Amino acid sequence: MSRRLIEDWLPISEIGIESLRERTPMTPFPAPNRLHVWWARRPLVASRSAILGALLPTSIASSEEGRKKFLHTLGIHGDPISGAKKIDEARRTGIRVANPYGYDRAFGYHPSADEMVWIEQNVELLGLHSPIQVFDPTAGGGSVPFEAVRCGFNAISNDINPVAALLEICTVDYPNRLAVCRTEN
Repeated sequence: MSRRLIEDWLPISEIGIESLRERTPMTPFPAPNRLHVWWARRPLVASRSAILGALLPTSIASSEEGRKKFLHTLGIHGDPISGAKKIDEARRTGIRVANPYGYDRAFGYHPSADEMVWIEQNVELLGLHSPIQVFDPTAGGGSVPFEAVRCGFNAISNDINPVAALLEICTVDYPNRLAVCRTEN
């Protein structure tokens, strides 16, 4: 079996900073984690990176272009490490900074048509073919199936808790049926 991206490289610092940005209520359009408080809901950018990292070949990490494409597909369109440093500096000096990151939070980004093709081509290099199935047997609030659907994969999920199962239906199934998640950037 060929090695996957998640086995050799993931931009952990960038994903961590974006996960923290997702948790802060900075806009009137919050992440789905604000629909219902769920104690085990994972950040969307971390869920997307885990899914793509498990499906894409490790060769993506071998080039600067591949790493940048992966970050962009996650919704990281700048340097979050530099942005976090600017925030720390602003806290020390007391000078407010509007958006030190220079781009919107990653959770709101939907991969473009070109990025969807890039994902599909790279997944096919590993001998996997569409439709890709992502299975999450303990999905909780549904971050993994939500991101799987946004990346164009079929999601199969479950949870023993009926509240969690209802949340998954409301945040993954209904929007997908109504084509809310299928908008282009």
